[in-house]
Amino acid sequence: MIRKIPVHRLVPGMYVADLHRGWLEHTLWRSRFLVRDEAMVNRLIEEGITEVSIDTERGVDIPRPPSAEPRLVVAAPTIVSRIERLKAKPQTLSLGEERRRAGLLLREANATLKELMTDARLGRIVDIGKLEPFAERMIESVMRNPDALAPLARLKLQGSYATEHALATTSLVVALARQQGLELAEIERLAMGTLVKDVGHAALDARLVAKPGQLSMDERAVMESHVEEGLAVLEATSRLAETSVAVILEHHERFDGSGYPFHMSGSDISNAGRMVAIVDTYDAMTSDRPYRRAVSPTIALGQIFDEGGHQFDAEVVAGFIRAIGVYPVGTLVRLESGHLAVVEELHPESLLSPQVRVIFHAGRRSYVTPVVVDLSATYGNHYGQIVGSENFEDWGLSPVRWQPA
Repeated sequence: MIRKIPVHRLVPGMYVADLHRGWLEHTLWRSRFLVRDEAMVNRLIEEGITEVSIDTERGVDIPRPPSAEPRLVVAAPTIVSRIERLKAKPQTLSLGEERRRAGLLLREANATLKELMTDARLGRIVDIGKLEPFAERMIESVMRNPDALAPLARLKLQGSYATEHALATTSLVVALARQQGLELAEIERLAMGTLVKDVGHAALDARLVAKPGQLSMDERAVMESHVEEGLAVLEATSRLAETSVAVILEHHERFDGSGYPFHMSGSDISNAGRMVAIVDTYDAMTSDRPYRRAVSPTIALGQIFDEGGHQFDAEVVAGFIRAIGVYPVGTLVRLESGHLAVVEELHPESLLSPQVRVIFHAGRRSYVTPVVVDLSATYGNHYGQIVGSENFEDWGLSPVRWQPA
Protein backbone atom coordinates (compact mmCIF):
# COMPACT_ATOMS: atom_id res chain seq x y z
CA MET A 1 0.00 0.00 0.00
CA ILE A 2 1.23 3.51 -0.85
CA ARG A 3 0.80 6.03 1.95
CA LYS A 4 1.70 9.74 1.92
CA ILE A 5 3.24 11.00 5.16
CA PRO A 6 5.09 14.11 6.43
CA VAL A 7 8.84 13.66 6.12
CA HIS A 8 9.36 13.98 9.89
CA ARG A 9 7.37 10.75 10.37
CA LEU A 10 9.89 8.74 8.37
CA VAL A 11 11.79 6.11 10.34
CA PRO A 12 14.51 3.61 9.36
CA GLY A 13 13.00 0.60 7.64
CA MET A 14 10.44 2.55 5.60
CA TYR A 15 10.62 2.40 1.80
CA VAL A 16 10.28 5.75 0.04
CA ALA A 17 8.31 5.40 -3.19
CA ASP A 18 7.94 9.09 -4.14
CA LEU A 19 9.65 12.32 -2.99
CA HIS A 20 6.96 14.55 -4.55
CA ARG A 21 9.68 16.76 -5.99
CA GLY A 22 10.84 17.29 -9.55
CA TRP A 23 14.09 15.69 -10.75
CA LEU A 24 15.93 19.02 -10.71
CA GLU A 25 14.57 20.18 -7.36
CA HIS A 26 16.88 18.05 -5.21
CA THR A 27 20.36 16.54 -5.33
CA LEU A 28 19.46 12.99 -4.26
CA TRP A 29 20.69 10.26 -6.57
CA ARG A 30 17.47 8.23 -6.46
CA SER A 31 13.83 8.82 -5.74
CA ARG A 32 12.94 5.30 -4.52
CA PHE A 33 14.96 3.75 -1.72
CA LEU A 34 14.94 2.06 1.67
CA VAL A 35 15.55 4.43 4.57
CA ARG A 36 18.50 2.84 6.34
CA ASP A 37 19.13 5.30 9.17
CA GLU A 38 18.23 8.64 10.72
CA ALA A 39 20.96 10.32 8.67
CA MET A 40 18.90 9.68 5.52
CA VAL A 41 15.83 11.27 7.13
CA ASN A 42 17.94 14.30 8.05
CA ARG A 43 19.22 14.45 4.48
CA LEU A 44 15.67 14.65 3.10
CA ILE A 45 14.80 17.44 5.52
CA GLU A 46 17.95 19.33 4.53
CA GLU A 47 16.85 19.04 0.89
CA GLY A 48 13.62 20.85 1.76
CA ILE A 49 11.39 17.82 1.19
CA THR A 50 8.26 18.10 3.32
CA GLU A 51 6.30 14.95 2.47
CA VAL A 52 6.94 11.57 0.89
CA SER A 53 5.00 8.49 -0.12
CA ILE A 54 6.03 5.18 1.40
CA ASP A 55 5.37 1.66 0.12
CA THR A 56 4.27 -0.39 3.11
CA GLU A 57 4.71 -3.67 1.19
CA ARG A 58 8.43 -3.01 0.70
CA GLY A 59 9.11 -1.43 4.09
CA VAL A 60 7.61 -0.81 7.50
CA ASP A 61 4.39 1.14 7.96
CA ILE A 62 3.80 4.05 10.32
CA PRO A 63 3.07 2.75 13.82
CA ARG A 64 -0.49 2.73 15.02
CA PRO A 65 -1.23 5.46 17.55
CA PRO A 66 -1.39 4.16 21.11
CA SER A 67 -4.68 4.07 23.01
CA ALA A 68 -5.42 6.60 25.71
CA GLU A 69 -2.15 5.98 27.45
CA PRO A 70 0.03 8.84 28.61
CA ARG A 71 2.65 9.89 26.05
CA LEU A 72 6.09 11.25 26.61
CA VAL A 73 6.77 14.46 24.75
CA VAL A 74 10.31 14.48 23.38
CA ALA A 75 11.92 17.57 21.94
CA ALA A 76 12.73 17.30 18.23
CA PRO A 77 16.39 16.50 17.66
CA THR A 78 18.63 19.13 16.16
CA ILE A 79 19.22 18.45 12.48
CA VAL A 80 22.93 18.21 11.81
CA SER A 81 24.13 17.95 8.22
CA ARG A 82 26.91 15.61 7.11
CA ILE A 83 29.17 18.60 6.59
CA GLU A 84 28.53 19.88 10.11
CA ARG A 85 29.26 16.40 11.45
CA LEU A 86 32.57 16.37 9.60
CA LYS A 87 33.51 19.73 11.06
CA ALA A 88 32.61 18.51 14.54
CA LYS A 89 34.85 15.42 14.38
CA PRO A 90 38.17 15.32 16.27
CA GLN A 91 40.86 17.04 14.22
CA THR A 92 43.85 14.89 15.15
CA LEU A 93 44.62 11.28 16.03
CA SER A 94 47.87 9.35 16.41
CA LEU A 95 49.20 7.74 13.25
CA GLY A 96 48.99 4.26 14.74
CA GLU A 97 45.35 4.59 15.81
CA GLU A 98 44.35 6.22 12.53
CA ARG A 99 46.05 3.46 10.54
CA ARG A 100 44.06 0.87 12.51
CA ARG A 101 40.81 2.67 11.70
CA ALA A 102 41.86 3.21 8.09
CA GLY A 103 42.55 -0.50 7.66
CA LEU A 104 39.04 -1.41 8.80
CA LEU A 105 37.53 1.29 6.60
CA LEU A 106 39.40 0.11 3.49
CA ARG A 107 38.32 -3.51 4.00
CA GLU A 108 34.66 -2.55 4.39
CA ALA A 109 34.70 -0.13 1.47
CA ASN A 110 36.49 -2.65 -0.75
CA ALA A 111 33.79 -5.25 -0.13
CA THR A 112 31.02 -2.79 -0.98
CA LEU A 113 32.79 -1.64 -4.14
CA LYS A 114 33.16 -5.25 -5.27
CA GLU A 115 29.40 -5.73 -4.86
CA LEU A 116 28.67 -2.63 -6.94
CA MET A 117 31.12 -3.69 -9.66
CA THR A 118 29.41 -7.08 -9.81
CA ASP A 119 26.01 -5.37 -10.10
CA ALA A 120 27.33 -3.25 -12.97
CA ARG A 121 28.76 -6.28 -14.76
CA LEU A 122 25.47 -8.17 -14.45
CA GLY A 123 23.36 -5.21 -15.53
CA ARG A 124 21.72 -4.79 -12.15
CA ILE A 125 20.93 -1.52 -10.36
CA VAL A 126 24.12 0.11 -9.05
CA ASP A 127 23.16 1.71 -5.74
CA ILE A 128 26.02 4.16 -5.24
CA GLY A 129 24.23 5.54 -2.20
CA LYS A 130 25.91 2.66 -0.35
CA LEU A 131 29.21 4.47 -0.82
CA GLU A 132 28.15 7.71 0.87
CA PRO A 133 29.17 6.59 4.39
CA PHE A 134 32.58 5.46 3.11
CA ALA A 135 33.25 8.77 1.35
CA GLU A 136 32.41 10.59 4.58
CA ARG A 137 34.62 8.31 6.68
CA MET A 138 37.54 8.68 4.28
CA ILE A 139 37.32 12.45 4.55
CA GLU A 140 37.18 12.19 8.34
CA SER A 141 40.29 9.99 8.32
CA VAL A 142 42.32 12.43 6.23
CA MET A 143 41.17 15.34 8.40
CA ARG A 144 42.32 13.54 11.56
CA ASN A 145 45.69 12.40 10.21
CA PRO A 146 46.57 12.81 6.51
CA ASP A 147 49.50 10.36 6.72
CA ALA A 148 47.46 7.21 7.45
CA LEU A 149 44.83 6.44 4.79
CA ALA A 150 46.60 7.18 1.49
CA PRO A 151 49.84 5.23 2.20
CA LEU A 152 47.82 2.25 3.45
CA ALA A 153 45.44 2.35 0.48
CA ARG A 154 48.41 2.44 -1.92
CA LEU A 155 49.62 -0.97 -0.65
CA LYS A 156 46.59 -2.71 -2.21
CA LEU A 157 46.26 -5.63 0.19
CA GLN A 158 42.86 -6.97 -0.92
CA GLY A 159 43.89 -8.42 -4.29
CA SER A 160 41.48 -6.53 -6.56
CA TYR A 161 43.13 -3.72 -8.52
CA ALA A 162 39.88 -2.14 -9.74
CA THR A 163 38.41 -1.56 -6.30
CA GLU A 164 41.71 -0.83 -4.57
CA HIS A 165 42.65 1.70 -7.25
CA ALA A 166 39.31 3.43 -6.61
CA LEU A 167 40.00 3.61 -2.88
CA ALA A 168 43.62 4.73 -3.30
CA THR A 169 42.75 7.51 -5.74
CA THR A 170 39.89 8.65 -3.52
CA SER A 171 42.16 8.93 -0.49
CA LEU A 172 44.68 10.87 -2.58
CA VAL A 173 42.15 13.29 -4.04
CA VAL A 174 40.78 13.99 -0.56
CA ALA A 175 44.31 14.82 0.63
CA LEU A 176 44.83 17.06 -2.42
CA ALA A 177 41.47 18.78 -1.97
CA ARG A 178 42.28 19.40 1.69
CA GLN A 179 45.58 20.97 0.67
CA GLN A 180 43.79 23.12 -1.92
CA GLY A 181 41.38 24.41 0.73
CA LEU A 182 38.19 23.17 -0.94
CA GLU A 183 34.95 23.21 1.03
CA LEU A 184 33.91 19.96 2.66
CA ALA A 185 30.80 19.63 0.49
CA GLU A 186 32.95 19.83 -2.65
CA ILE A 187 35.44 17.33 -1.23
CA GLU A 188 32.60 14.90 -0.64
CA ARG A 189 31.40 15.28 -4.24
CA LEU A 190 34.97 14.73 -5.45
CA ALA A 191 35.27 11.60 -3.31
CA MET A 192 32.01 10.11 -4.57
CA GLY A 193 32.96 10.68 -8.21
CA THR A 194 36.41 9.18 -7.69
CA LEU A 195 35.04 6.07 -5.99
CA VAL A 196 32.89 5.22 -9.03
CA LYS A 197 34.91 6.73 -11.90
CA ASP A 198 36.01 3.34 -13.25
CA VAL A 199 32.76 1.42 -12.84
CA GLY A 200 32.56 1.34 -16.64
CA HIS A 201 35.40 -1.21 -16.64
CA ALA A 202 32.84 -3.74 -15.38
CA ALA A 203 31.07 -3.52 -18.74
CA LEU A 204 34.26 -4.45 -20.64
CA ASP A 205 35.85 -7.82 -21.32
CA ALA A 206 37.92 -8.67 -18.22
CA ARG A 207 40.62 -10.25 -20.45
CA LEU A 208 41.05 -6.92 -22.23
CA VAL A 209 41.26 -4.92 -18.98
CA ALA A 210 43.99 -7.23 -17.66
CA LYS A 211 45.81 -7.78 -20.97
CA PRO A 212 49.61 -7.60 -20.69
CA GLY A 213 51.41 -5.82 -23.48
CA GLN A 214 50.37 -3.29 -26.10
CA LEU A 215 46.72 -2.82 -27.03
CA SER A 216 45.67 -2.62 -30.67
CA MET A 217 43.90 0.52 -31.89
CA ASP A 218 40.54 -1.27 -31.75
CA GLU A 219 41.24 -2.59 -28.25
CA ARG A 220 42.32 0.87 -27.08
CA ALA A 221 39.07 2.34 -28.43
CA VAL A 222 37.10 -0.24 -26.46
CA MET A 223 39.10 0.49 -23.29
CA GLU A 224 38.57 4.23 -23.67
CA SER A 225 34.82 3.66 -23.91
CA HIS A 226 34.77 2.78 -20.18
CA VAL A 227 34.36 6.49 -19.38
CA GLU A 228 31.00 6.84 -21.12
CA GLU A 229 29.98 3.28 -20.20
CA GLY A 230 30.48 4.15 -16.54
CA LEU A 231 28.37 7.28 -16.71
CA ALA A 232 25.64 5.41 -18.59
CA VAL A 233 25.54 2.71 -15.89
CA LEU A 234 25.35 5.26 -13.08
CA GLU A 235 22.93 7.72 -14.66
CA ALA A 236 20.48 4.90 -15.28
CA THR A 237 19.82 4.68 -11.53
CA SER A 238 21.40 7.71 -9.86
CA ARG A 239 21.43 11.47 -9.79
CA LEU A 240 25.04 12.57 -9.65
CA ALA A 241 26.35 15.93 -8.54
CA GLU A 242 28.03 18.00 -11.27
CA THR A 243 31.46 17.58 -9.70
CA SER A 244 31.07 13.79 -9.55
CA VAL A 245 30.05 13.67 -13.22
CA ALA A 246 33.08 15.79 -14.14
CA VAL A 247 35.37 13.32 -12.36
CA ILE A 248 33.91 10.37 -14.28
CA LEU A 249 34.03 12.08 -17.68
CA GLU A 250 37.31 13.98 -17.40
CA HIS A 251 39.78 11.91 -15.38
CA HIS A 252 41.51 10.80 -18.60
CA GLU A 253 41.54 14.26 -20.19
CA ARG A 254 44.92 15.98 -20.35
CA PHE A 255 45.85 19.64 -19.99
CA ASP A 256 47.45 19.71 -23.47
CA GLY A 257 44.43 18.11 -25.17
CA SER A 258 46.05 14.69 -25.61
CA GLY A 259 43.57 12.83 -23.40
CA TYR A 260 40.20 11.21 -24.03
CA PRO A 261 37.26 10.91 -24.63
CA PHE A 262 36.64 14.55 -25.61
CA HIS A 263 40.23 15.87 -26.07
CA MET A 264 39.51 18.80 -23.78
CA SER A 265 42.39 21.09 -22.80
CA GLY A 266 43.40 23.80 -20.34
CA SER A 267 40.65 25.51 -18.39
CA ASP A 268 37.99 23.67 -20.40
CA ILE A 269 38.74 20.76 -18.07
CA SER A 270 37.09 21.26 -14.69
CA ASN A 271 39.19 21.63 -11.55
CA ALA A 272 37.85 18.24 -10.45
CA GLY A 273 38.95 16.64 -13.71
CA ARG A 274 42.43 18.16 -13.47
CA MET A 275 42.85 16.98 -9.87
CA VAL A 276 41.70 13.41 -10.44
CA ALA A 277 43.80 13.08 -13.62
CA ILE A 278 46.90 13.55 -11.46
CA VAL A 279 45.97 11.19 -8.62
CA ASP A 280 44.72 8.56 -11.07
CA THR A 281 48.02 8.64 -12.99
CA TYR A 282 50.12 8.63 -9.80
CA ASP A 283 48.38 5.59 -8.31
CA ALA A 284 48.51 3.70 -11.60
CA MET A 285 52.25 4.39 -11.93
CA THR A 286 52.98 3.22 -8.36
CA SER A 287 50.97 -0.01 -8.75
CA ASP A 288 52.01 -3.30 -10.34
CA ARG A 289 50.07 -3.88 -13.57
CA PRO A 290 49.99 -6.89 -15.94
CA TYR A 291 51.97 -4.92 -18.54
CA ARG A 292 54.59 -3.22 -16.29
CA ARG A 293 56.09 -3.07 -12.83
CA ALA A 294 55.31 -0.28 -10.36
CA VAL A 295 57.73 2.62 -10.01
CA SER A 296 58.59 4.25 -6.68
CA PRO A 297 56.38 7.12 -5.48
CA THR A 298 59.22 9.61 -5.86
CA ILE A 299 59.95 8.61 -9.46
CA ALA A 300 56.23 8.82 -10.26
CA LEU A 301 56.04 12.29 -8.75
CA GLY A 302 59.11 13.37 -10.72
CA GLN A 303 57.56 12.26 -14.00
CA ILE A 304 54.25 13.94 -13.17
CA PHE A 305 56.13 17.12 -12.20
CA ASP A 306 57.90 17.06 -15.58
CA GLU A 307 54.48 16.97 -17.26
CA GLY A 308 53.26 20.03 -15.34
CA GLY A 309 52.05 22.53 -17.94
CA HIS A 310 51.80 19.75 -20.55
CA GLN A 311 49.62 16.78 -19.58
CA PHE A 312 48.78 18.20 -16.17
CA ASP A 313 47.95 21.58 -14.66
CA ALA A 314 51.28 22.73 -13.16
CA GLU A 315 49.60 24.53 -10.26
CA VAL A 316 47.60 21.46 -9.26
CA VAL A 317 50.73 19.30 -9.59
CA ALA A 318 52.53 21.60 -7.15
CA GLY A 319 49.61 21.31 -4.73
CA PHE A 320 49.66 17.52 -5.00
CA ILE A 321 53.38 17.36 -4.16
CA ARG A 322 52.81 19.64 -1.17
CA ALA A 323 49.94 17.37 -0.06
CA ILE A 324 51.81 14.05 -0.12
CA GLY A 325 55.45 15.18 -0.02
CA VAL A 326 58.42 14.69 -2.36
CA TYR A 327 59.01 11.46 -0.43
CA PRO A 328 55.50 10.35 0.60
CA VAL A 329 54.88 8.63 3.92
CA GLY A 330 55.71 4.94 3.59
CA THR A 331 58.36 5.46 0.89
CA LEU A 332 61.67 3.57 1.19
CA VAL A 333 64.61 5.96 0.80
CA ARG A 334 68.41 5.70 0.76
CA LEU A 335 70.43 8.02 3.00
CA GLU A 336 73.92 9.41 2.47
CA SER A 337 75.25 6.92 5.03
CA GLY A 338 74.14 3.98 2.88
CA HIS A 339 71.25 3.12 5.20
CA LEU A 340 67.69 2.52 3.99
CA ALA A 341 64.84 4.16 5.86
CA VAL A 342 61.06 4.46 5.67
CA VAL A 343 59.47 7.91 5.62
CA GLU A 344 57.27 8.27 8.71
CA GLU A 345 56.28 11.92 8.93
CA LEU A 346 56.42 14.94 6.62
CA HIS A 347 57.51 18.48 7.40
CA PRO A 348 55.43 20.78 5.16
CA GLU A 349 58.07 23.49 5.44
CA SER A 350 60.91 21.08 4.55
CA LEU A 351 59.63 18.45 2.11
CA LEU A 352 63.11 17.09 1.34
CA SER A 353 63.88 16.35 5.01
CA PRO A 354 61.08 14.24 6.54
CA GLN A 355 61.20 12.13 9.68
CA VAL A 356 62.31 8.59 8.83
CA ARG A 357 62.85 5.20 10.50
CA VAL A 358 66.25 3.70 9.63
CA ILE A 359 65.88 -0.10 9.16
CA PHE A 360 68.57 -1.52 6.85
CA HIS A 361 72.15 -1.05 5.65
CA ALA A 362 72.37 -1.29 1.87
CA GLY A 363 76.12 -1.96 1.74
CA ARG A 364 76.02 -4.84 4.22
CA ARG A 365 72.55 -5.93 3.04
CA SER A 366 71.50 -6.46 6.64
CA TYR A 367 68.95 -5.13 9.08
CA VAL A 368 69.98 -2.62 11.72
CA THR A 369 68.30 -1.72 14.99
CA PRO A 370 65.45 0.58 13.89
CA VAL A 371 65.93 4.19 14.90
CA VAL A 372 63.79 7.25 14.18
CA VAL A 373 65.67 10.22 12.73
CA ASP A 374 64.38 13.71 11.98
CA LEU A 375 66.29 14.74 8.87
CA SER A 376 65.27 18.38 9.34
CA ALA A 377 66.91 18.60 12.77
CA THR A 378 70.06 20.70 13.08
CA TYR A 379 71.66 18.23 15.50
CA GLY A 380 71.46 14.48 16.10
CA ASN A 381 71.38 13.26 12.49
CA HIS A 382 74.35 10.97 11.78
CA TYR A 383 72.86 9.50 8.61
CA GLY A 384 72.86 12.48 6.27
CA GLN A 385 70.10 13.44 3.85
CA ILE A 386 68.07 11.44 1.32
CA VAL A 387 69.91 10.66 -1.91
CA GLY A 388 67.11 8.75 -3.64
CA SER A 389 64.11 6.45 -3.33
CA GLU A 390 64.14 2.65 -3.49
CA ASN A 391 61.73 -0.24 -4.05
CA PHE A 392 61.07 -2.53 -1.09
CA GLU A 393 61.04 -5.59 -3.34
CA ASP A 394 64.56 -4.95 -4.65
CA TRP A 395 65.90 -5.41 -1.12
CA GLY A 396 63.61 -8.25 -0.03
CA LEU A 397 61.85 -5.95 2.43
CA SER A 398 58.14 -6.06 3.22
CA PRO A 399 56.38 -2.73 2.60
CA VAL A 400 53.54 -3.89 4.87
CA ARG A 401 55.78 -4.74 7.81
CA TRP A 402 57.64 -1.44 7.68
CA GLN A 403 54.74 0.94 7.17
CA PRO A 404 54.62 3.66 9.86
CA ALA A 405 52.48 2.77 12.87
